[in-house]
Amino acid sequence: MIDLQSIKNPDFLKNLSLKELENLAELIRQFIIDSVSKTGGHLSSSLGTVELIIALYYVFNAPFDKLIFDVGHQAYTHKILTGRANDFSTLRKDDGLSGFLSMRESIYDVYEAGHSSTSISAASGFIKAREKGEKIGEVVSIIGDASIQNGLALEAINYLGDHEKQKSIIILNDNNMSISKNVGRISRFFNKIRIKKSYNRFSKIIPMRIRHSLKTIVYGENPFSSMGYRYFGPIDGHNIKLLIKYFEFAKNCNEPVFLHIKTIKGKGYSFAEEDKIGKWHGVGPFNKETGEFISNKKDELVKWSEGISNLLLEEAKLNNKIHVITPAMIYGSDLIDFQKELPSQITDCGIAEDHAVIMANALSLAGQIPIVMLYSTFLQRAYDAINHDVCRINQHVVFLIDRSGIIGEDGSTHQGVFDLGLLNALPNIEILMPKDLTDAKILLNYAINIAKGPVAIRYPRGYTNSEIRLNNKSLEKFEIVLPLKEKNIITYGEDVLEFKKYLVELNKNYGLINAQFIKPLDLNFLSKLKNTNLIVYENNMIQGGLASSLLIINSKCDFNINFEIIGIDDQYVKHGNIQNVKNKLGLNIEEIVKRLK
Repeated sequence: MIDLQSIKNPDFLKNLSLKELENLAELIRQFIIDSVSKTGGHLSSSLGTVELIIALYYVFNAPFDKLIFDVGHQAYTHKILTGRANDFSTLRKDDGLSGFLSMRESIYDVYEAGHSSTSISAASGFIKAREKGEKIGEVVSIIGDASIQNGLALEAINYLGDHEKQKSIIILNDNNMSISKNVGRISRFFNKIRIKKSYNRFSKIIPMRIRHSLKTIVYGENPFSSMGYRYFGPIDGHNIKLLIKYFEFAKNCNEPVFLHIKTIKGKGYSFAEEDKIGKWHGVGPFNKETGEFISNKKDELVKWSEGISNLLLEEAKLNNKIHVITPAMIYGSDLIDFQKELPSQITDCGIAEDHAVIMANALSLAGQIPIVMLYSTFLQRAYDAINHDVCRINQHVVFLIDRSGIIGEDGSTHQGVFDLGLLNALPNIEILMPKDLTDAKILLNYAINIAKGPVAIRYPRGYTNSEIRLNNKSLEKFEIVLPLKEKNIITYGEDVLEFKKYLVELNKNYGLINAQFIKPLDLNFLSKLKNTNLIVYENNMIQGGLASSLLIINSKCDFNINFEIIGIDDQYVKHGNIQNVKNKLGLNIEEIVKRLK
């Protein structure tokens, strides 16, 4: 039996028999289940690509041949075969193995991304470099059926299709799932191909050289063959012998090749295989025997995303003009109940953030109240549309931005520390952040029923108290949490509660301000802080954040406030436990309060 932890590189695969390759696949699959059950990680996607990746490394000669994995959450087998099995106990932990690809980890990680649909564009760059004389072999993109529907991927396919001499190989890993179920016309095209079982049986006795022509007769022309690719599929993605045959054909072919490979997301672990909503896409530690997730959550706590979604559902039941749009985040943003109860008031538009925002903008123009619900990290891809289409014309669109701030284990590609700076630069938009669900209810009501222009409500990953106590609480832009003093602290979000806890426990003579309206600033309130000392704390980038805005206003209005700024200064934040990451960045609130004079 092969010792996975002794593997240094994938060269050994070429000396294995078919039976040994199949045994290796089962060994790797069990290793992934065992490891991820302890560390958490992206389980289902990687379980579905075990045979595919083994066959890739059997046929191709990486890293001379460039194997470009779209996103990277499907690539745990790739990590194992390139010598990193021994580090899997550190997966997504502080200073440990990245949950995605990382060029710093391995020469086999030829490209890295945490957002989808980049692999074919990256391939075009490697192909152009090869054309200019760089020593590069075959260039292979491995992309999912949800990612390939994204505009970025289609732009790249369109480009390469017009450059026939720049041979590329695209491998479509088709498991009929994004995080949850796929949507859209291209997904329906793949469904049409999947159900042609009569052709699949017949095609086994037909030479490969004439299958392409026959497929056109059976299915009609498909968009990929129309763009100049030799299209083959669907191919059984768990049949190593068949995969090797097609990969060798693609390698030796002089034309661009598109291989449509059908896999089962979560294969080999029944709980993940049966998952249709995305529960097993990205997971925390779990009991592999029972499929139960291991959680220390207290009964009085609820996930922020669940709490926000529940509040949104309450609002939507009272107002049928509310319409939620989410880019493949039904499960991730805890919208399952909303979809079940109000299916006509929610749209999953697939992995298409720009499209989601422009669709929302038009809904608003037509008299509806659109709510765009997405992760902070994915908002980056919607930025052009937020700027150009929504904010420029001051249109009423509400953005609910999940996982803002430091989010931990997914690392630099997913940290939610940039959305505030990006949005703060745009005219017209209001940026809010609640410290608890009581504030969230008030702010959400304001965003939906009172605001006239674009509003963004940010909230973090993790848990908050489920209790909501309104008690006639009014809306305040800046809330005095602890009475103002000569020295004060201003922050936002749940960090307000942590500062309050330690300021009271340690008897520090500081005032505390909750800036739940990060933009626009409350100038009347700030005038009360003239000639005082103010600590600004941000679980975000300093550049473009609340502190930047306060410094500008202080200069313009001559408030003579003396500032101390604590935040993230000009760096990408690595993966790790959220509190450990904060400690390394100097953002440990307890320690900050202890040092106060």
